[in-house]
Amino acid sequence: MLTKDMFNKSPIRVLDKTINGGLGKGNLGVFAARKGVGKTATLVHLAIDRILGGENILHISFADDPRHIENWYLQVFNELAGLYHLENKLENYNSLRKNRLILHLKKSALQFTAIRSSIEQLITHADFIPNVIITDGYPFADASTTELQEWKNLAQQRQVEIWFSATLHRDNMAFDEHGIPFPVNRFKDLFSVIIMMQPAPEHIDFKLLKVHDSKDLDKLRLKLDPKTLLVSNYRA
Repeated sequence: MLTKDMFNKSPIRVLDKTINGGLGKGNLGVFAARKGVGKTATLVHLAIDRILGGENILHISFADDPRHIENWYLQVFNELAGLYHLENKLENYNSLRKNRLILHLKKSALQFTAIRSSIEQLITHADFIPNVIITDGYPFADASTTELQEWKNLAQQRQVEIWFSATLHRDNMAFDEHGIPFPVNRFKDLFSVIIMMQPAPEHIDFKLLKVHDSKDLDKLRLKLDPKTLLVSNYRA
């Protein structure tokens, strides 16, 4: 099946290998970048890859427009379908949607107890057990260590991996001694994987800042194409 081929040849296999086999169940990971650099596209590509691998995705979005994330999935999937010459795109996309739920939350409702309640209700009523939770647009600048610890507890209790996006603010790009930027560095002990996305002249680079307990970090040979919004191999 072509979708299996899409999974096996996916550049996300490079990500998994470089971060010591993947993020892993019970762990938190984050893609950090300035606004508009491609965090959502990266998370959506990652989510589609996991679905092609047979996993269920719960995508939590704090976007103002509920249609925002669905449009991202459709756009990224269409690009992937074109790249792999996939036929019956609509049929395959609708099949993919069966393994994904999207939960829209207001940024004003940031108490973790309310967020967790929404997650648990959705899982219960939809009879849907996620393997991966994608959390896009979480306001780390306003978050506390206690809240991130609750996310970590959720990941461990549910045995899921949770990937976040974190916005770096242009006017506050302070870095700690490990090169981890604010506000992510406030929670670095709770993240197993930290990846920063950096604009280059013709693409977006991915830089590993933390990989589990590794002291020597390999170069992540991936890039994001700002035109197609796809993650691809980068061997230059």
